[in-house]
Amino acid sequence: MLTDPPQLLPRSHRRPRLHILWGSVIVAALMHWCLLGTGNVGIGALEPSGTVAAMQVRAVPDPMPSHLVPMPVPAVQRSHPRASIENVAAPVAEPAPSVVSSDVIDTSSELAAIPVDTELVKAETVPAGPTEVKVPVYRTEMPPAATLHFDLRKGSLSGSGELTWKPAAGRYEGRLEGSVAGMNLLTQISVGVFDANGLAPLRYTDTRSRRAANAANFQRDKGKITYSGPQVEYPLVPGAQDRVSWMIQIAAILNADPKLAIPDGKISMLVSGASGDADLWVFRYVGAEALRSDIGPLQTVKFTREPRKAYDRSVEVWLAPMRHHLPVRARFTANAGGDVFELLLRDIESP
Repeated sequence: MLTDPPQLLPRSHRRPRLHILWGSVIVAALMHWCLLGTGNVGIGALEPSGTVAAMQVRAVPDPMPSHLVPMPVPAVQRSHPRASIENVAAPVAEPAPSVVSSDVIDTSSELAAIPVDTELVKAETVPAGPTEVKVPVYRTEMPPAATLHFDLRKGSLSGSGELTWKPAAGRYEGRLEGSVAGMNLLTQISVGVFDANGLAPLRYTDTRSRRAANAANFQRDKGKITYSGPQVEYPLVPGAQDRVSWMIQIAAILNADPKLAIPDGKISMLVSGASGDADLWVFRYVGAEALRSDIGPLQTVKFTREPRKAYDRSVEVWLAPMRHHLPVRARFTANAGGDVFELLLRDIESP
């Protein structure tokens, strides 16, 4: 069956469709450019109904990739790469404490927060190569001469101990001895002088049973601490002590400023042994405790030194304000093996 051929629309009637087609292409291209742009244009989020919210076009600067942005480094951080975050963030007039050696002093933020009377305590700056070490030093008031007799306990063993404190004519000697069943366990001796910061050790010796004696030499004319055994040395920081003298130094500090025995109170000092070791000891106030002793009850203030490294010893010390803050109890715990060495006052003898 023959049908009529399709009737073609006149050219004038086909133009509107081309206009519509090109308009759709332009609109689609514009929408594609907006959605896949380089991040200079932001669009609204989807509304809860699922429809697209009204488009909002806002030009923003093209950010530099974060891995290329140069990060400003505070001056204190450039000078002291291990300064604490607290010291770096806060504007300070002087550089924050730094580290002389990873094995010597790491102040972290321990010294910055010591609540001390600024009239009684001053900070000493000590040159140490390319950096400086800042350790607080304190005004001191020395206790009188005395001999303290202790009951001693080391692990499951018990014995006796004695701390002798002899100041005379600008010099001093401190001696700590301990024995079990008539056998000497240790003899530690500190000799030195006094300076503006309290005790100033010159030589410290440590003798243990079945071991040769070791010594630390505080060479004040050369500003360093050296040892009879290991060939190492450390800067001689003002107020530095040894393993005996610190027990008198902490008493002298509290005699001069009892207000340090308050919540969050701290006392810091560099303490050296005789085997090539020196480290910052930070004693934190724990609280007041009453102790029993052969001479009657004793009111004490307790401070502790927490270990900072794997083989550090924790130290607890009880100081009696009515006895010139002399130590009436001390406990040393080896962090590695857990051995405990403890002294508990039996009586005090004055010369």
